Amino acid sequence: MFKQKRIALLVAGLLLLAGCNGGSSADVSGDVSQGTTSQTTTTSEGGSKERVRLSVWGSSAEEPLYHKHAAEFQEKHPEINFSISYADVGEADAATNVLQDVSTAADVFFFADDQLPTMQAREVIAKLPKGYANKVKERDVASAAENASSAVDDELYAFPVTNDNGYMLIYNKAFLTETDVETLEGIMAKTTADHQFVVDMGNGYYATSFIQYLCDIAYNPITKLHTTNFNSAEAVDALQGVSNLLKPRVDNGFKSVDFNGAALDDLSDANGNKVIAAVTGVWNTELLKEKLGENLGAAKLPTFKSANGTTVQWGSFAGSKLVGVKSSSNNLGWALAFADYITDEAAQRYRFETNGWGPSNKNLLADEELLADHVTLKALGAQAPYAISQAKSVGSKFWDNAAIVGNFLWKGPASEESPQTLQATLDAFVDALTK
Repeated sequence: MFKQKRIALLVAGLLLLAGCNGGSSADVSGDVSQGTTSQTTTTSEGGSKERVRLSVWGSSAEEPLYHKHAAEFQEKHPEINFSISYADVGEADAATNVLQDVSTAADVFFFADDQLPTMQAREVIAKLPKGYANKVKERDVASAAENASSAVDDELYAFPVTNDNGYMLIYNKAFLTETDVETLEGIMAKTTADHQFVVDMGNGYYATSFIQYLCDIAYNPITKLHTTNFNSAEAVDALQGVSNLLKPRVDNGFKSVDFNGAALDDLSDANGNKVIAAVTGVWNTELLKEKLGENLGAAKLPTFKSANGTTVQWGSFAGSKLVGVKSSSNNLGWALAFADYITDEAAQRYRFETNGWGPSNKNLLADEELLADHVTLKALGAQAPYAISQAKSVGSKFWDNAAIVGNFLWKGPASEESPQTLQATLDAFVDALTK
């Protein structure tokens, strides 16, 4: 069955690019995107138009935006009768819903990049035809194109729509200077029991980030195994350095909590500035501005000293939100064309201006005037060279096992039966990921 799907998709892709399937077509920046539906409607002039109806999934907050794009797409293509139906399926749930019943899945869907390997392995997401793939590489930053491509064949399977799924350092400029936040040691020198630094060490998203630029890790979605040297001598020395800084200062300059929602209140003057620095993401930007105002500072993650005195750059994950197209869509050509349209430069600009989501478009990221008041996006850009692709680096086994490592750094062994040293903890971590 999968072989037949691949052949059918290949043929469809060739027809799309060649524009040789006798129905209506849409010329989109060099790609001829062929509508595959045979339904027609009659115009007032007596002619007929191809009726193209696409189902679209995204968050409820985004629905007005997609209906706006649909109206614009209709104006751009008067040769068709175009409409969309929209369902509230956010990026975190897209893959689960597509895989649960692909026959009822949307033609076009918004999803987080770490879901791509599963969908690509199950062949439910369409590989981008060459014309669209080239367009993505031309208009979006390399890291976003990387996040939209498969680790198996390195082909593009989605259109990037953001490049802001990552984290950086935020801080209160009334307590910390730009020089202070260059190093973890500099930050900790300014923290106290009343004014603390926060990292959610029990969350696998952050737990091993300290060594993610220093060490290597990759994930094979076919075998579901990782390749990594996270238990190397360098990794042990680096994480021991982190532990030496943070563990003695628990509740006296450092704390490990989920830094979202109500936890951000501790940044405010009203709560006594109980937190003066934290690791968090762009998704909290508006709340951060609300709590800190002009005192909101943001920077790349700091460097720190390993146990042997070597300077280490704190790493991170980088991710993108993507738009994909169901490989078995009855309107594959038009679905690809619409997905391309809602992720182009104009659409990304509008999305940034309306909801603050960070673009993946090269021109927008280079627009200093556009990003002038968005200090968190600037900081995320500064962190980007030290981030690894979440989608290509880790699989489902990673998260809980990484959390064990993170908790060890500030709490020590979980029990008498668990590994008692950092080396043994990292060895167990690597075994869990690679065997």
